[in-house]
Order: sequence, then structure tokens, then C-alpha cells
Amino acid sequence: MMQSSFIAYSHNFTPEAQNLSYLQDANEESKSVTKASAMKDNLDNQKKPGCEKGTGVDRSRTNMTNSLTKKFKGLMIDFQALRQKIQDEYHEVVERRVMTVTGTRPDEGLSLNPPLEFEL
Repeated sequence: MMQSSFIAYSHNFTPEAQNLSYLQDANEESKSVTKASAMKDNLDNQKKPGCEKGTGVDRSRTNMTNSLTKKFKGLMIDFQALRQKIQDEYHEVVERRVMTVTGTRPDEGLSLNPPLEFEL
């Protein structure tokens, strides 16, 4: 409920906030796809008559899996670009602050990265 109200008002936010909302929705959607029960149901469905390997249903399932994989990769690329943009902006802000306080540009050895950085 809270998330849908956020999406309804997301037109008032920056593109980064809208991207974050989109990524959060995609994350929730991916959780339902990767649940063990959903995967087991999929395997059980492959054993039903007319759904075996090579049938139209199987090809349709394969195409859907491939398209979702492609969509997920696109989302990850968008996420990495957004993450890089936020990191670059943070770097600029910290560099300006160091320049304001010390009067000199920070040297290359000074780490300007956010304290809680993570890697995928």
C-alpha cells in the first residue's frame, strides 16, 4: 500500500527517485519469480501432457524466461548507471567541501567514496 502511494506521487520526484521506484517494483516482481515453490510448480507443469520439452507451451515458457532475463540485465545496467551517477555527484560534493575547508584540491590518495559502498 505504501509503495503504491509512492508511485502515485513519483511524478513530483527527480528521475533518480523514479528510477529507484521502478527498481524496487522490479525487485518485488523478481522475488515472486525466484521463490522455490514457483520454480517447483514450473517443473511440475513441464511434466503435464502437452507441456513437455519442445512443445508450444515449452517454447513459450522459454521465450518468456529469455525476455525476462534480458529485461533484468537491462535493469541491472540502468541500476549501475544510476549508482555511478550518484557516486560521481557524491564525489563532487565532497571534493567541493574539502576545497572550501582546506583551500586546496584533495590529493589522489584521499578516499572520497561513500562510507557504505557495496558491490554487486
